Amino acid sequence: MNLSAIILAGGTSSRMKYNKEYIKLGDNYLIHQQIKQLLPLFEEIIVVSNNPTHYQGLNVKVVKDILNGKTPIIGLHAGLVHSSNKYNYVIACDMAFINLDFINYLISLVDNNDAYVAKYNNYIEPFNAIYSKDIIIKIEDFLEGNNYGFQRLVKQLNTHYINEQIVDFYQQEMDMFKNINNESDLLDDYLSITSSYQNMDVQKVINKEIFHVKDKIITEYPLTIYVNKTYYSTMMITPNNIEFLVLGYLHSEFLINNLSEIKNFKLDLENHRCDITLSHDIKNNNSQRLKIMSTACGNTSLPNILDKDLPKVIKKQTFNLNQILEEVAVFNKESLLFKETGGVHSVELIYGTNKILFEDIGRHNAVDKVVGYLLKNKIISDDIFIITSGRISSDILLKIALVKISLIVSRSAPTSLAVKLADKLGITVIGFARGNKLNIYTHEDRIIKE
Repeated sequence: MNLSAIILAGGTSSRMKYNKEYIKLGDNYLIHQQIKQLLPLFEEIIVVSNNPTHYQGLNVKVVKDILNGKTPIIGLHAGLVHSSNKYNYVIACDMAFINLDFINYLISLVDNNDAYVAKYNNYIEPFNAIYSKDIIIKIEDFLEGNNYGFQRLVKQLNTHYINEQIVDFYQQEMDMFKNINNESDLLDDYLSITSSYQNMDVQKVINKEIFHVKDKIITEYPLTIYVNKTYYSTMMITPNNIEFLVLGYLHSEFLINNLSEIKNFKLDLENHRCDITLSHDIKNNNSQRLKIMSTACGNTSLPNILDKDLPKVIKKQTFNLNQILEEVAVFNKESLLFKETGGVHSVELIYGTNKILFEDIGRHNAVDKVVGYLLKNKIISDDIFIITSGRISSDILLKIALVKISLIVSRSAPTSLAVKLADKLGITVIGFARGNKLNIYTHEDRIIKE
Protein backbone atom coordinates (compact mmCIF):
# COMPACT_ATOMS: atom_id res chain seq x y z
CA MET A 1 0.00 0.00 0.00
CA ASN A 2 1.31 3.47 -0.90
CA LEU A 3 1.20 6.08 1.82
CA SER A 4 2.39 9.64 2.17
CA ALA A 5 4.06 11.19 5.20
CA ILE A 6 2.97 14.62 6.43
CA ILE A 7 5.20 16.73 8.69
CA LEU A 8 3.44 19.67 10.36
CA ALA A 9 5.81 22.62 10.65
CA GLY A 10 3.46 25.61 10.53
CA GLY A 11 2.99 26.26 14.25
CA THR A 12 3.85 29.48 16.09
CA SER A 13 6.53 27.90 18.32
CA SER A 14 5.48 30.21 21.15
CA ARG A 15 7.47 28.38 23.82
CA MET A 16 10.70 28.35 21.82
CA LYS A 17 12.71 31.48 21.13
CA TYR A 18 12.73 30.64 17.42
CA ASN A 19 10.80 28.70 14.78
CA LYS A 20 10.86 24.98 15.55
CA GLU A 21 11.78 24.23 11.95
CA TYR A 22 15.25 25.47 12.91
CA ILE A 23 15.74 23.12 15.86
CA LYS A 24 19.13 21.46 15.52
CA LEU A 25 20.27 18.16 16.96
CA GLY A 26 24.02 18.30 16.62
CA ASP A 27 24.87 19.88 13.27
CA ASN A 28 21.64 18.97 11.49
CA TYR A 29 18.13 20.38 11.51
CA LEU A 30 15.71 18.02 13.24
CA ILE A 31 13.11 18.27 10.48
CA HIS A 32 15.75 17.43 7.85
CA GLN A 33 16.64 14.34 9.89
CA GLN A 34 12.95 13.39 10.04
CA ILE A 35 12.71 13.64 6.24
CA LYS A 36 15.81 11.48 5.81
CA GLN A 37 14.43 8.81 8.17
CA LEU A 38 11.00 8.74 6.52
CA LEU A 39 12.11 8.66 2.89
CA PRO A 40 12.69 4.86 2.79
CA LEU A 41 9.12 4.22 3.94
CA PHE A 42 7.08 6.77 1.98
CA GLU A 43 6.96 7.58 -1.71
CA GLU A 44 5.77 11.11 -0.93
CA ILE A 45 6.68 13.43 1.94
CA ILE A 46 4.68 16.62 2.48
CA VAL A 47 5.84 19.43 4.78
CA VAL A 48 3.19 21.95 5.85
CA SER A 49 5.23 25.14 6.23
CA ASN A 50 5.47 28.82 5.34
CA ASN A 51 9.22 28.49 4.73
CA PRO A 52 9.74 26.60 1.44
CA THR A 53 13.36 27.79 1.13
CA HIS A 54 14.24 25.72 4.22
CA TYR A 55 13.63 22.56 2.16
CA GLN A 56 15.44 23.40 -1.07
CA GLY A 57 17.23 20.37 -2.48
CA LEU A 58 15.18 17.92 -0.44
CA ASN A 59 12.78 15.44 -2.03
CA VAL A 60 9.65 16.87 -0.38
CA LYS A 61 6.48 18.74 -1.31
CA VAL A 62 6.07 21.98 0.71
CA VAL A 63 2.51 23.29 1.10
CA LYS A 64 0.84 26.06 3.10
CA ASP A 65 -2.28 26.05 5.27
CA ILE A 66 -5.52 26.41 3.35
CA LEU A 67 -7.83 27.26 6.25
CA ASN A 68 -7.32 29.97 8.85
CA GLY A 69 -6.71 29.19 12.49
CA LYS A 70 -4.09 28.33 15.08
CA THR A 71 -4.81 24.65 15.63
CA PRO A 72 -2.56 21.90 14.18
CA ILE A 73 -5.72 20.45 12.65
CA ILE A 74 -5.35 23.19 10.01
CA GLY A 75 -1.98 21.74 9.06
CA LEU A 76 -3.38 18.21 8.91
CA HIS A 77 -6.12 19.46 6.59
CA ALA A 78 -3.61 21.09 4.21
CA GLY A 79 -1.43 17.99 4.14
CA LEU A 80 -4.34 15.70 3.36
CA VAL A 81 -5.67 17.98 0.61
CA HIS A 82 -2.28 17.94 -1.16
CA SER A 83 -1.58 14.25 -0.58
CA SER A 84 -1.50 11.86 -3.55
CA ASN A 85 -2.44 8.88 -1.35
CA LYS A 86 -5.49 7.89 0.66
CA TYR A 87 -3.58 7.15 3.88
CA ASN A 88 -1.01 9.42 5.47
CA TYR A 89 1.41 9.13 8.37
CA VAL A 90 1.44 12.39 10.38
CA ILE A 91 4.14 13.75 12.69
CA ALA A 92 5.09 17.17 14.09
CA CYS A 93 8.42 18.80 13.28
CA ASP A 94 9.43 18.92 16.98
CA MET A 95 9.23 15.15 17.59
CA ALA A 96 12.81 13.88 17.77
CA PHE A 97 12.29 10.12 18.09
CA ILE A 98 11.00 8.28 15.04
CA ASN A 99 10.47 4.54 15.46
CA LEU A 100 10.29 2.93 12.02
CA ASP A 101 9.15 -0.40 13.47
CA PHE A 102 6.15 1.30 15.08
CA ILE A 103 5.34 3.10 11.83
CA ASN A 104 5.43 -0.23 9.97
CA TYR A 105 3.10 -1.65 12.60
CA LEU A 106 0.67 1.25 12.03
CA ILE A 107 0.80 0.66 8.27
CA SER A 108 0.02 -3.04 8.78
CA LEU A 109 -3.25 -2.05 10.52
CA VAL A 110 -4.58 0.11 7.71
CA ASP A 111 -7.98 -1.09 6.52
CA ASN A 112 -11.03 1.17 6.27
CA ASN A 113 -10.77 3.32 9.40
CA ASP A 114 -10.45 7.11 9.38
CA ALA A 115 -7.48 7.09 11.74
CA TYR A 116 -4.97 4.85 13.50
CA VAL A 117 -3.95 6.55 16.73
CA ALA A 118 -2.17 5.51 19.93
CA LYS A 119 -3.91 5.84 23.27
CA TYR A 120 -1.30 5.97 26.01
CA ASN A 121 -1.98 6.51 29.74
CA ASN A 122 -5.59 7.21 28.68
CA TYR A 123 -4.33 10.13 26.55
CA ILE A 124 -4.95 10.27 22.81
CA GLU A 125 -1.68 10.90 20.94
CA PRO A 126 -2.78 12.62 17.71
CA PHE A 127 0.69 12.61 16.15
CA ASN A 128 2.81 9.62 15.16
CA ALA A 129 -0.46 8.38 13.68
CA ILE A 130 -2.12 7.60 10.34
CA TYR A 131 -5.11 9.50 8.89
CA SER A 132 -7.28 8.92 5.83
CA LYS A 133 -7.73 11.54 3.13
CA ASP A 134 -11.46 10.81 3.45
CA ILE A 135 -11.67 12.94 6.62
CA ILE A 136 -11.07 16.27 4.84
CA ILE A 137 -14.78 17.14 4.85
CA LYS A 138 -15.10 15.98 8.46
CA ILE A 139 -12.28 18.34 9.47
CA GLU A 140 -13.93 21.26 7.68
CA ASP A 141 -17.29 20.53 9.34
CA PHE A 142 -15.54 20.14 12.72
CA LEU A 143 -13.85 23.54 12.45
CA GLU A 144 -16.94 25.29 11.09
CA GLY A 145 -18.70 24.25 14.29
CA ASN A 146 -16.16 26.33 16.26
CA ASN A 147 -14.68 23.14 17.64
CA TYR A 148 -11.02 22.79 18.41
CA GLY A 149 -8.65 20.30 19.96
CA PHE A 150 -6.99 17.47 18.10
CA GLN A 151 -8.08 14.88 20.67
CA ARG A 152 -11.70 15.91 20.29
CA LEU A 153 -11.48 15.54 16.52
CA VAL A 154 -9.96 12.06 16.84
CA LYS A 155 -12.84 11.03 19.11
CA GLN A 156 -15.33 11.98 16.39
CA LEU A 157 -13.59 9.93 13.71
CA ASN A 158 -13.85 6.21 13.03
CA THR A 159 -10.59 5.63 14.90
CA HIS A 160 -8.64 2.44 15.53
CA TYR A 161 -6.82 2.94 18.85
CA ILE A 162 -3.46 1.31 19.55
CA ASN A 163 -3.42 0.24 23.20
CA GLU A 164 -0.79 0.88 25.86
CA GLN A 165 0.70 -2.62 25.81
CA ILE A 166 1.57 -2.35 22.14
CA VAL A 167 2.92 1.19 22.56
CA ASP A 168 5.10 0.03 25.46
CA PHE A 169 6.46 -2.78 23.31
CA TYR A 170 7.65 -0.35 20.64
CA GLN A 171 8.47 2.54 22.98
CA GLN A 172 11.42 0.92 24.80
CA GLU A 173 14.06 3.55 25.61
CA MET A 174 12.71 6.48 23.59
CA ASP A 175 9.52 8.47 23.95
CA MET A 176 7.99 8.43 20.46
CA PHE A 177 5.44 11.07 21.44
CA LYS A 178 7.74 13.57 23.15
CA ASN A 179 7.77 17.12 21.77
CA ILE A 180 10.65 19.55 22.07
CA ASN A 181 8.86 22.48 23.69
CA ASN A 182 11.72 24.67 24.86
CA GLU A 183 15.46 25.01 24.63
CA SER A 184 16.18 22.95 27.74
CA ASP A 185 14.63 19.93 25.99
CA LEU A 186 17.44 20.11 23.41
CA LEU A 187 20.27 19.53 25.83
CA ASP A 188 22.02 16.16 25.79
CA ASP A 189 23.87 17.01 29.02
CA TYR A 190 21.25 16.89 31.75
CA LEU A 191 23.74 18.33 34.22
CA SER A 192 23.54 21.59 32.30
CA ILE A 193 22.40 24.59 34.31
CA THR A 194 19.46 25.17 31.99
CA SER A 195 18.03 21.67 31.93
CA SER A 196 14.62 21.13 33.51
CA TYR A 197 15.87 17.94 35.13
CA GLN A 198 19.06 16.01 35.82
CA ASN A 199 19.80 12.30 35.60
CA MET A 200 21.01 11.00 38.95
CA ASP A 201 21.86 7.61 40.46
CA VAL A 202 19.04 6.31 42.64
CA GLN A 203 18.66 3.17 44.72
CA LYS A 204 15.14 1.88 44.08
CA VAL A 205 13.47 -0.64 46.38
CA ILE A 206 10.63 -2.82 45.07
CA ASN A 207 9.29 -5.59 47.30
CA LYS A 208 12.52 -5.47 49.35
CA GLU A 209 14.58 -6.02 46.20
CA ILE A 210 17.18 -3.29 45.53
CA PHE A 211 17.89 -1.86 42.06
CA HIS A 212 20.40 0.80 41.02
CA VAL A 213 18.89 3.01 38.32
CA LYS A 214 19.17 6.43 36.72
CA ASP A 215 16.24 8.67 37.64
CA LYS A 216 15.19 12.11 36.46
CA ILE A 217 15.33 14.70 39.27
CA ILE A 218 13.74 18.12 38.82
CA THR A 219 16.24 20.99 38.65
CA GLU A 220 16.04 23.65 41.37
CA TYR A 221 17.76 26.70 39.94
CA PRO A 222 18.38 29.89 41.97
CA LEU A 223 17.87 33.09 40.00
CA THR A 224 18.76 36.46 41.54
CA ILE A 225 16.83 39.51 40.31
CA TYR A 226 18.49 42.93 40.19
CA VAL A 227 16.34 45.95 39.40
CA ASN A 228 18.04 49.23 38.52
CA LYS A 229 21.39 47.71 39.62
CA THR A 230 19.99 46.95 43.09
CA TYR A 231 19.33 43.47 44.51
CA TYR A 232 15.58 42.77 44.60
CA SER A 233 15.03 39.07 45.31
CA THR A 234 16.21 35.50 44.74
CA MET A 235 13.78 32.98 43.24
CA MET A 236 14.07 29.20 43.19
CA ILE A 237 12.79 28.14 39.78
CA THR A 238 12.68 25.50 37.06
CA PRO A 239 14.94 26.96 34.34
CA ASN A 240 12.62 27.12 31.36
CA ASN A 241 10.56 30.04 30.06
CA ILE A 242 12.68 32.22 32.35
CA GLU A 243 11.97 35.45 30.50
CA PHE A 244 8.21 34.95 30.83
CA LEU A 245 8.66 34.14 34.51
CA VAL A 246 10.64 37.30 35.28
CA LEU A 247 8.27 39.54 33.32
CA GLY A 248 5.26 38.04 35.06
CA TYR A 249 6.98 38.39 38.43
CA LEU A 250 7.76 42.08 37.84
CA HIS A 251 4.14 42.68 36.87
CA SER A 252 2.79 40.78 39.88
CA GLU A 253 5.12 42.81 42.12
CA PHE A 254 3.63 46.03 40.72
CA LEU A 255 7.06 47.05 39.46
CA ILE A 256 5.77 47.40 35.89
CA ASN A 257 2.39 47.95 34.29
CA ASN A 258 3.59 47.09 30.79
CA LEU A 259 6.76 46.10 28.95
CA SER A 260 7.45 49.63 27.69
CA GLU A 261 8.71 50.44 31.19
CA ILE A 262 11.65 48.02 30.77
CA LYS A 263 14.68 49.78 29.23
CA ASN A 264 17.04 46.81 29.46
CA PHE A 265 16.63 43.10 30.21
CA LYS A 266 19.70 40.88 30.56
CA LEU A 267 19.62 37.21 31.54
CA ASP A 268 22.94 35.65 32.63
CA LEU A 269 22.26 31.94 33.12
CA GLU A 270 25.84 31.02 33.98
CA ASN A 271 25.86 33.44 36.91
CA HIS A 272 22.26 32.80 37.91
CA ARG A 273 21.15 36.42 37.64
CA CYS A 274 18.79 38.66 35.72
CA ASP A 275 19.39 42.42 35.47
CA ILE A 276 16.48 44.71 34.64
CA THR A 277 16.63 48.45 34.12
CA LEU A 278 13.33 50.27 34.43
CA SER A 279 12.34 53.68 33.13
CA HIS A 280 11.43 54.73 36.68
CA ASP A 281 12.80 54.37 40.19
CA ILE A 282 11.49 51.89 42.74
CA LYS A 283 11.75 51.63 46.49
CA ASN A 284 13.35 48.25 47.14
CA ASN A 285 11.38 45.94 49.43
CA ASN A 286 8.61 48.52 49.65
CA SER A 287 6.58 47.96 46.51
CA GLN A 288 2.79 48.18 46.41
CA ARG A 289 2.72 44.40 46.07
CA LEU A 290 4.66 43.83 49.27
CA LYS A 291 2.37 46.21 51.13
CA ILE A 292 -0.52 43.95 50.19
CA MET A 293 0.82 40.47 50.77
CA SER A 294 3.88 38.29 50.98
CA THR A 295 5.12 36.35 47.94
CA ALA A 296 6.01 33.35 50.09
CA CYS A 297 4.73 29.95 49.02
CA GLY A 298 2.37 29.80 52.01
CA ASN A 299 -0.69 31.99 52.17
CA THR A 300 0.61 34.76 54.43
CA SER A 301 -1.70 37.54 53.31
CA LEU A 302 -2.32 40.51 55.54
CA PRO A 303 -5.54 40.19 57.54
CA ASN A 304 -7.07 43.31 55.95
CA ILE A 305 -6.46 42.26 52.33
CA LEU A 306 -10.19 42.29 51.61
CA ASP A 307 -10.29 45.98 52.48
CA LYS A 308 -7.65 46.91 49.91
CA ASP A 309 -8.43 48.72 46.67
CA LEU A 310 -7.60 45.87 44.31
CA PRO A 311 -8.09 45.42 40.54
CA LYS A 312 -11.44 43.89 39.64
CA VAL A 313 -12.19 41.66 36.65
CA ILE A 314 -15.38 42.83 34.95
CA LYS A 315 -16.16 40.44 32.10
CA LYS A 316 -19.38 38.93 30.79
CA GLN A 317 -17.59 36.03 29.06
CA THR A 318 -19.14 32.61 29.77
CA PHE A 319 -17.45 29.20 29.76
CA ASN A 320 -18.93 25.82 28.90
CA LEU A 321 -18.84 23.26 31.71
CA ASN A 322 -18.31 20.33 29.34
CA GLN A 323 -15.36 22.07 27.71
CA ILE A 324 -13.79 22.73 31.12
CA LEU A 325 -14.13 19.06 32.09
CA GLU A 326 -12.62 17.95 28.77
CA GLU A 327 -9.71 20.37 29.12
CA VAL A 328 -9.02 19.21 32.67
CA ALA A 329 -8.97 15.58 31.53
CA VAL A 330 -6.37 16.41 28.88
CA PHE A 331 -4.42 18.64 31.28
CA ASN A 332 -4.06 15.81 33.79
CA LYS A 333 -2.24 13.75 31.13
CA GLU A 334 -0.17 16.51 29.55
CA SER A 335 2.71 17.29 31.86
CA LEU A 336 5.65 15.25 30.59
CA LEU A 337 7.97 16.90 33.08
CA PHE A 338 5.71 15.81 35.95
CA LYS A 339 5.59 12.26 34.56
CA GLU A 340 9.38 12.21 34.37
CA THR A 341 10.16 13.81 37.74
CA GLY A 342 6.99 14.10 39.85
CA GLY A 343 8.36 17.44 41.04
CA VAL A 344 6.59 20.30 39.27
CA HIS A 345 3.41 22.32 39.24
CA SER A 346 1.69 22.83 35.90
CA VAL A 347 -0.44 25.72 34.65
CA GLU A 348 -2.14 25.66 31.26
CA LEU A 349 -3.19 28.86 29.54
CA ILE A 350 -6.23 28.45 27.28
CA TYR A 351 -7.79 31.02 24.95
CA GLY A 352 -9.58 30.47 21.66
CA THR A 353 -7.95 27.43 20.08
CA ASN A 354 -4.65 28.07 21.85
CA LYS A 355 -3.30 25.93 24.70
CA ILE A 356 0.13 26.50 26.25
CA LEU A 357 1.50 24.55 29.21
CA PHE A 358 3.93 26.08 31.73
CA GLU A 359 5.71 24.14 34.49
CA ASP A 360 7.83 25.02 37.50
CA ILE A 361 8.78 23.74 40.93
CA GLY A 362 6.78 26.65 42.35
CA ARG A 363 3.09 27.10 41.62
CA HIS A 364 3.51 30.89 41.90
CA ASN A 365 6.34 30.75 39.37
CA ALA A 366 4.20 28.74 36.94
CA VAL A 367 1.45 31.37 37.13
CA ASP A 368 4.00 34.17 36.65
CA LYS A 369 5.16 32.43 33.45
CA VAL A 370 1.57 32.65 32.18
CA VAL A 371 1.41 36.34 33.10
CA GLY A 372 4.74 37.04 31.41
CA TYR A 373 3.67 35.17 28.27
CA LEU A 374 0.49 37.27 28.03
CA LEU A 375 2.44 40.50 28.47
CA LYS A 376 5.22 39.58 26.04
CA ASN A 377 2.77 38.56 23.32
CA LYS A 378 0.30 41.40 24.02
CA ILE A 379 -2.58 38.97 24.37
CA ILE A 380 -5.89 40.45 25.50
CA SER A 381 -8.88 38.16 25.21
CA ASP A 382 -12.09 37.74 27.19
CA ASP A 383 -12.06 33.93 26.84
CA ILE A 384 -8.75 33.39 28.65
CA PHE A 385 -8.75 30.90 31.51
CA ILE A 386 -6.12 28.81 33.25
CA ILE A 387 -5.97 25.32 34.70
CA THR A 388 -3.52 24.70 37.53
CA SER A 389 -2.32 21.66 39.41
CA GLY A 390 -1.65 23.66 42.57
CA ARG A 391 -3.62 25.05 45.46
CA ILE A 392 -5.38 28.36 44.74
CA SER A 393 -4.28 30.95 47.31
CA SER A 394 -5.07 34.66 47.60
CA ASP A 395 -1.76 35.76 46.07
CA ILE A 396 -2.39 33.53 43.02
CA LEU A 397 -5.77 35.29 42.66
CA LEU A 398 -4.14 38.72 42.67
CA LYS A 399 -1.61 37.70 39.98
CA ILE A 400 -4.35 36.67 37.56
CA ALA A 401 -6.57 39.63 38.44
CA LEU A 402 -3.81 41.98 37.28
CA VAL A 403 -4.01 40.50 33.75
CA LYS A 404 -7.82 40.26 33.80
CA ILE A 405 -8.17 36.46 33.85
CA SER A 406 -11.72 35.75 34.93
CA LEU A 407 -11.61 31.96 35.45
CA ILE A 408 -9.14 29.71 37.26
CA VAL A 409 -9.60 25.94 37.50
CA SER A 410 -7.60 23.69 39.81
CA ARG A 411 -7.48 19.97 40.45
CA SER A 412 -6.59 21.00 44.01
CA ALA A 413 -8.33 23.18 46.60
CA PRO A 414 -8.73 26.93 47.11
CA THR A 415 -8.10 28.59 50.46
CA SER A 416 -10.90 30.36 52.31
CA LEU A 417 -9.29 33.77 51.79
CA ALA A 418 -8.84 33.02 48.08
CA VAL A 419 -12.57 32.33 47.75
CA LYS A 420 -13.45 35.58 49.54
CA LEU A 421 -10.96 37.53 47.46
CA ALA A 422 -12.18 35.96 44.19
CA ASP A 423 -15.73 36.94 45.06
CA LYS A 424 -14.59 40.53 45.52
CA LEU A 425 -12.35 40.64 42.43
CA GLY A 426 -14.91 39.11 40.07
CA ILE A 427 -13.03 35.88 39.39
CA THR A 428 -14.68 32.48 38.98
CA VAL A 429 -12.89 29.84 41.06
CA ILE A 430 -13.26 26.12 40.36
CA GLY A 431 -11.51 23.54 42.54
CA PHE A 432 -11.21 19.74 42.85
CA ALA A 433 -11.67 19.37 39.08
CA ARG A 434 -11.12 15.66 38.63
CA GLY A 435 -12.85 13.19 36.35
CA ASN A 436 -16.42 14.39 35.86
CA LYS A 437 -16.55 16.35 39.13
CA LEU A 438 -15.64 19.87 40.22
CA ASN A 439 -16.65 22.53 42.73
CA ILE A 440 -17.63 26.07 41.66
CA TYR A 441 -16.91 28.50 44.50
CA THR A 442 -17.55 31.98 43.07
CA HIS A 443 -19.33 33.73 40.21
CA GLU A 444 -21.01 30.55 38.99
CA ASP A 445 -23.04 32.58 36.46
CA ARG A 446 -20.01 32.44 34.12
CA ILE A 447 -20.35 28.66 33.80
CA ILE A 448 -22.89 27.35 31.28
CA LYS A 449 -24.14 23.93 32.39
CA GLU A 450 -25.55 22.23 29.31
